[in-house]
Amino acid sequence: MVTLRFFGSLHVTSNSFFNELIYMHTNLLQLCKNKDSILSGMTMNMMLKFEKYWGCEVNQNFLLYMANVLDTRLKLKYVKFCFGDLYDHDKAQLLTNKVKDTLVSLYEFSLKIDEVVDNNRHKQDSAIDDVEVDVNTLARFKRHLQEEDSVENKNEVERYLIDGCEDPNDDKLDILGWWKSNALKYKTLSKVAQHVLAIPISTVASESAFGTGGCVLDQFRSYLSPATVQTLICCQNWLHHGSISTDIRSLINDLETYENLESEFGGKLHLVTDDN
Repeated sequence: MVTLRFFGSLHVTSNSFFNELIYMHTNLLQLCKNKDSILSGMTMNMMLKFEKYWGCEVNQNFLLYMANVLDTRLKLKYVKFCFGDLYDHDKAQLLTNKVKDTLVSLYEFSLKIDEVVDNNRHKQDSAIDDVEVDVNTLARFKRHLQEEDSVENKNEVERYLIDGCEDPNDDKLDILGWWKSNALKYKTLSKVAQHVLAIPISTVASESAFGTGGCVLDQFRSYLSPATVQTLICCQNWLHHGSISTDIRSLINDLETYENLESEFGGKLHLVTDDN
């Protein structure tokens, strides 16, 4: 199940990382206390490796926790709850604050990008506008509106974290769809969610798709054109997820036959043209 979640390519996978990390950490802590000296000794060695990468907050990439915070079923409350099970109160609070600070930093960065885009658009509009109006009054009024919007937008993170969570047991919830539906409510934070949740937890799925090329192009079928190989791999992936049962091997043989015919008749046509 973990492999299927991690290597998925048709659904959000980044929010699975934290759950599996906590599961692994919890089990290692329990096995370290096992009465079997051999098992506990092996686990302690594994725990040293784990602590090397995840025991010190300096070495941790807090961006990896963002997917869970942006999962509307879990949010920051879940991250804080899990930290509380693993660490003492002070360390759990410290890590929780760092996760929240990371979210705020991402939000503020996205907000600055939006402000730069808006300012550039305003300059273009001002250059085109030839209507004689009280420019100073309108400019001051627009700045006033922007300040009001800025105050409201700065509360997006707090409003999101305070709002209630969706049902944690709802496995069918489309997280990206939720953020799309609430894009007007969280204008800037929804953009952060789109970027973070789109990050795959593993690249194995995409790499294995290209790895199937070895099954299509082998020593007995080595002269297929690159375009044909690419088409076969893509079609195999699409048909694999479809409801129509298709014999991929027979399709490959048919395409190989067509390419041979095209090459043969194309060569003859070329000779006839040269003779003329």
